[in-house]
Amino acid sequence: MAESLKKSIFKGTLILTIAGIGARILGFYNRIFLNQLIGERELGLYQMVLPLYMVMFGFACQGIQTALTRQIARIPEEDYKKKHMLLHLALMISVPTAVLMSIVLYREAGGISLHILHSIECARSLRILAFAFPFVCIEGCMTGYFIGESDTGITAISQMIEQVAKILGVYLIAAYGIQSKHQAYIAVYGIVIGEVAASALLCLHYRIHFYKLSHIRGTKQSFRNQRSIRFTLFKELIKDGIPLTANRLSLTLLQSLESILIPHMLNLFYQNGDSALILYGTLSGLVLPCIMFPTTFTNSLSLTLLPAISAQYESHNHKVLKRLIKKSLILCLGIGLISTVYLLFFGKWTGKVILSSDTAGELLFRFALLCPWIYLSSTLASILNGIGKAAVNMLHTILCSGIRIGFILLLVPHIGLKGYMWGMLAGYLIQTTMMAVTIYHSLSLSSGLDPDSISITGSDSDSIPDSVVSS
Repeated sequence: MAESLKKSIFKGTLILTIAGIGARILGFYNRIFLNQLIGERELGLYQMVLPLYMVMFGFACQGIQTALTRQIARIPEEDYKKKHMLLHLALMISVPTAVLMSIVLYREAGGISLHILHSIECARSLRILAFAFPFVCIEGCMTGYFIGESDTGITAISQMIEQVAKILGVYLIAAYGIQSKHQAYIAVYGIVIGEVAASALLCLHYRIHFYKLSHIRGTKQSFRNQRSIRFTLFKELIKDGIPLTANRLSLTLLQSLESILIPHMLNLFYQNGDSALILYGTLSGLVLPCIMFPTTFTNSLSLTLLPAISAQYESHNHKVLKRLIKKSLILCLGIGLISTVYLLFFGKWTGKVILSSDTAGELLFRFALLCPWIYLSSTLASILNGIGKAAVNMLHTILCSGIRIGFILLLVPHIGLKGYMWGMLAGYLIQTTMMAVTIYHSLSLSSGLDPDSISITGSDSDSIPDSVVSS
């Protein structure tokens, strides 16, 4: 593997990981603060709103963001004009879509709360949340551009700024707001404030970045008189963006259905709506974020891998590509196994001492076996997107979510959260296996080699630096 590629992956992953850890720590503080401020029941209501937030983000921006990263990575560095055109096109697609969705959400918040979330108490939170979507899309497109440019530093800083602004916003509203304590919507104000701050920072950095490039290259870029180039770039962006959007949206819709079904199925098990809502708030607000904490690294690795894998795949450099995939999967699997061991031995202590919840500690212990498969899935999904298998990735994720939903419907009303845990384990096991098999055969066929001669596991002397593997 070329030394520059090694350094780029290591540097990008390290920067995003450090920032991600800082953001997750702040996020944990925010969750604990919210739990104490509004209570577990209101935290459960807040968590019920978030899936809808993710659905709308997935439809308006998430696929375009990933497609933008891939397209930016493919364009040579000296052809900076096309890169900036792509960013503008991505913004022209996603931001108006987000504005339209915000208007609909604000107007129909009552009906959505009553008929979809089955809780009219969520209406005010949805109306507040509607103001966040245009800024979410601006942030998403800017992030996709800078990751494609391998400028992970500003992405890392924006994550930190978003979390700090969110926490400060909630704190100030709680301190000076009127009748804001013990209300779920106070947490939603934090989302809006955080998104506004992050998107403003990224836009400012983009302006400075573009100003420097335009002066280094000679003249300031004009976009208006290059219709044929713009149209070609638009087609490529849409061609990549539609399957990615369909994938993310399908997954997010199914995950949202999971989030809506879990409290209702728990209600059938406990025969008590408040108990079900409290347990759901503990699971989704404290336990799952704790389990997902190591994904700070795996997600950073996935973001850094996407442009690198896309570039290597386009240049048919399969030898480098396979080594890159091999080391990344070994690394994620190792992190997953370490996390499982930690939660088996210290999960209950973590819940009791750090999260101030005995219930959270018990759930962390029960869900420990999920870690390796959750962490592998994000990296495998990034690899599939990087080699142009977004449609296949969509089928895998749909199947995984379908399995979890089946377990929720069939087992949770009878055995409680154990049924959801077994559903998650079965879904991720099947998903990661199918993803690995798809990557294995795709690289075998594209390189024209016998599948038996190719391995994505094992050792190789020419690989990612030891500092990445041991970090």
